[in-house]
Amino acid sequence: MSRRINQPHEVRRADGGKINWKDAPHPTKMCTWTKQSIYGHHIRGSFRTLCHMNRLNNLSREVFGTQMSVIQPDWNTTVEASAGTHDFDSVWDLWIPGVNGWRQQRFYRGNGAGGWYRHLPMFSNHCHVFSIPTQSGRVRADDFGDRGFKVGIYVPGQLADYYNHAYGLSGMHTPGSDHSWFPKSIKSTIFDLHKYIERRR
Repeated sequence: MSRRINQPHEVRRADGGKINWKDAPHPTKMCTWTKQSIYGHHIRGSFRTLCHMNRLNNLSREVFGTQMSVIQPDWNTTVEASAGTHDFDSVWDLWIPGVNGWRQQRFYRGNGAGGWYRHLPMFSNHCHVFSIPTQSGRVRADDFGDRGFKVGIYVPGQLADYYNHAYGLSGMHTPGSDHSWFPKSIKSTIFDLHKYIERRR
């Protein structure tokens, strides 16, 4: 595999400049990522979300020997079938080439990315994931908004479905209906932006 395909990536400021890790941006500050989608589109998102995706990408390189492919990033309005879930922050369609879809789902869930392996016949193969926000209050569906992250209209409901072990699809919200693997403690998997910044300092 060529270095160009599997090279490390980094989060940058919105203007493309390097991050000052001693004075890091606010978690909701819009930034860019040096990685592109499989269609060559530039990727932007909140500082926290992009740092989490970069962490996942590095972990994928370590665990599977290849990085994630970004099929659809957040802040994308071009895919009508996504029903607005990708319109704003946090939600991604990802795929790790050569890795079983259920293994990918477990990898993402175990590292703070809630979501589901979507597959045939309803979907083309991909993992629909979101960066789980830190918890606030008692209602999980409020966690994005309470932390200042703007997300698509159905995303809070998908977050609640994930905590309830449901499927995150229309008409499929029954708690406990998704019998695939979930972490014993979802809270313990949540991406720690502070630690990520400290390591780079």
